[in-house]
Parts: sequence; structure tokens; C-alpha cells
Amino acid sequence: MEHPTNPAPLPADYYRRHAARVRELARDATTPAIKKHLEGVALDYERLADRVDDSGSAQADGSCTVPSSSGRINPGQFNPGHSSPGHSKT
Repeated sequence: MEHPTNPAPLPADYYRRHAARVRELARDATTPAIKKHLEGVALDYERLADRVDDSGSAQADGSCTVPSSSGRINPGQFNPGHSSPGHSKT
């Protein structure tokens, strides 16, 4: 099965919705390490939303307004289960 080389970018709202959901999970977490990790994941989602907003590459309907060479965010570039720099997995 072939995968598209440049999947359509996801809109910033997509990442913000996920950030809000992860923050809810963090509020309900009873383990401090899990709470801290989830807060970091939520922050990562917010950063992705900001990058999409800054690049102008994705509209609310998912359409692209900037050529694919613009450095837009692709869904495969972010793995919420993987720690980003500055966030330790515990």
C-alpha cells in the first residue's frame, strides 16, 4: 500500500481540540508524573496549532493555501506518545 508523500495539513483547531482533551485528562490524573506528562503533551499540541497558524498552511476546512515546500506540519511529524525536548517521559 502506498502512502501519499504530502498528506493534507491538519487545521490548527484539530490540534487545539486535542490539547483541550489532554488537559482534561491531566486534570483527572491522580499520579503527578502522569499529570506532568499530559500537560507537556497538551503544550506540544498547542505549539503545533501555533505553527499551523503561523505558516498559514491549513484552513479550518483542511485546505492548503501555501505550497507544500512551505514546511507545513504533517500528521506523521507529531507523536503525542513520544516526549519532545524539554519533556521527560516518566
